[in-house]
Amino acid sequence: MAKMVPIPQPTARRLRVYAFDPNASLDLGSAKFSHATIALAWSDPTEEPISVGPVNEYLEVIDIDPASRQFYPPLDLNAPDVLGQDGLPPSEGDPRFHQQMVFAVAMKTIKLFERALGRKVIWAPAWDDDEKTYVPTLKLRVYPHALREANAYYSRDKRALLFGYFNATQRAAGASWIFTALSHDIIVHETTHAILDGLHPRYSEPTSIDSLAFHEAFADIAALFSHFQLYEAVYDYIEKNAGHLDQIGLLSGLAGQFAKGTSGHPSLRDFIDTKPDANLIENTDEPHDRGSILVAAVFDAFLSIYSARTVDLLRMCGLQMGATGPLHPDLVARLTGEATKSADHVLRMCIRALDYLPPVDVRFGEFLRAIITADADLIPDDRLNYRLAFIEAFRRRGIFPEHCLSMSPDNLLWDAADPDLTISDIDAEGMNLVPQYRRGDIVRTAEENRRKVWYWLTQPELRLAGPPNAADEQRFAAFRANARAVFAHDHACTGARLTAYLADIDADLAWLGISEPDREKLAADLGAAPTHFARWETFLKVLTDPTRATNVVSDKNVDRAWERELGLFFQRPSDNPLYTIRGGMSGLSVEVASVRTTRRTGPDGQDIRQLVIEITQRRRGYFDAKVQAANDATPPPQGTFPKGDFIFRGGATVIIDLRDNTLRYVITKRIDDDVRLDRQRQHLLAPEAMGFTYDPAAAKEPFAMLHRM
Repeated sequence: MAKMVPIPQPTARRLRVYAFDPNASLDLGSAKFSHATIALAWSDPTEEPISVGPVNEYLEVIDIDPASRQFYPPLDLNAPDVLGQDGLPPSEGDPRFHQQMVFAVAMKTIKLFERALGRKVIWAPAWDDDEKTYVPTLKLRVYPHALREANAYYSRDKRALLFGYFNATQRAAGASWIFTALSHDIIVHETTHAILDGLHPRYSEPTSIDSLAFHEAFADIAALFSHFQLYEAVYDYIEKNAGHLDQIGLLSGLAGQFAKGTSGHPSLRDFIDTKPDANLIENTDEPHDRGSILVAAVFDAFLSIYSARTVDLLRMCGLQMGATGPLHPDLVARLTGEATKSADHVLRMCIRALDYLPPVDVRFGEFLRAIITADADLIPDDRLNYRLAFIEAFRRRGIFPEHCLSMSPDNLLWDAADPDLTISDIDAEGMNLVPQYRRGDIVRTAEENRRKVWYWLTQPELRLAGPPNAADEQRFAAFRANARAVFAHDHACTGARLTAYLADIDADLAWLGISEPDREKLAADLGAAPTHFARWETFLKVLTDPTRATNVVSDKNVDRAWERELGLFFQRPSDNPLYTIRGGMSGLSVEVASVRTTRRTGPDGQDIRQLVIEITQRRRGYFDAKVQAANDATPPPQGTFPKGDFIFRGGATVIIDLRDNTLRYVITKRIDDDVRLDRQRQHLLAPEAMGFTYDPAAAKEPFAMLHRM
């Protein structure tokens, strides 16, 4: 009798969705490809199984309808009737399909970003004001029927996607009620907002005319290029337009049903424009309109790349792009393959660039530099001239980076970091760089590494006084690392455990010149310190107290070198004290926004492994330049922390090559850049600026306000 073997598991879970929105299924021209099937991994050993909701490692769908006072039963994707037919069939009237639609499209978007970024997507953490630290957001909540209004948005406050539904005011919509949870474009757009907020939490602040426009533009880029993953739709489009992709149609527009139900327009935004105007960007302020210029530039680059990849196919057939008459089906299939491949490459170039941007105050020109640098790192030989296609497209739309000699690829690369700076001190912090595969482990490790980098940045650079002695240096390094591990990183080192540890290092403290009375006082002060932050600060003050004759000194030169490179300050500069930067434990407050590892593979087998660290610092901004100067130069009254009129931030993205532990790039926005400060001031004072996001109530939900405009 033959041996029984286990039945193999399915390779994918297939879920049906609307390829565009329900309106596309009512048109004879698009009905044949109006539905699509999304394939998600059936079982991933690094992720928890899908449960009723649907709920998985990333998302939690909660179907509460406040306007109707309804709670719709959650969908079980593991039910036999659901599994047996690739999920529920598309339906505007079944709330369970709405749950399936938002889950499937959001997960497809997440996986697309993960493939390009080379790591798992992590949501933006929430700030815990009691603990003075960040709390991880493990799951993004999704509400398919959260609002009865023509709106959908990513909620920064709730860490959730909120989708609305509304009564159509235009007959062209083909429906009396329109559900944003059934629009493929809107779901991708809002999911991208959440992913981008997890990568760059400060991009939602209105620091310049480009800041919120970039958020909207990038969400539109993801939605627009998701169209080109639909092979049948692209095939039909190319067949009808004789190989052209620069004709207005279903592929070039976004959220057709939403637009038809509100304004009567064919789409909410369309990115076909045969006559780019380099001067248009100078006179465009509204975030969606300005963002559309950036999207159009990326789409122009895609069209150029598609044209370059297909010109030989057309030439072999004796045709030119846009030739009249029907194309051979085999040629249409080849052109479709090149279009989908080109769109995938362009979108991945844009996503990879997100790791090469400054952590605050992003500008469109910096996005171009990030695209060029990230692509050059992964693919040194640009044989197909993708980078030139981007440069030309951005130039034609009037998007120029600041402080660049020219628009050549070499000049657009980010400058290399100072070769004299090393990351040995970061290594000494004992960072955990072992690859993690479960999102919970990734979040935990990233938080541990973030804290360690923060301590490395904020603590003084301690060394022994006097001539160097190898044995003493070794003993001091071991002592310092051990003390940091306990006082700075070990939350539970209190009470009897703290007393025992102090007894263990008593000889070291005496060796460092701390007298017995001072050691007793140190023990009492450490015991009274409320947090591990306070214990570490107390310990450092004793070691570096200039009134004591200790053998420990603080080396300011190391900090100053890093301050120059990062564009931030750990201690107040002597020439301009900048009292508008809040003081911290051992100096000025610095925020380590994130520490993340990434691994990317190039087309020729390139293996790029990087550590990306984002560091920011805040400074009080004032609308009156004279008031700003006075507050920069004058310390606030003891124990007070003025708020100022707005927040001005500096920061740096530090990129480290993990293959040889070299510092590759430090992409900086200086905290003492008064020109940039004045720009932000003028932007917020302008009538068309998004200054409302600095209102305490509205600041939590900038996307809700943006999407109502």
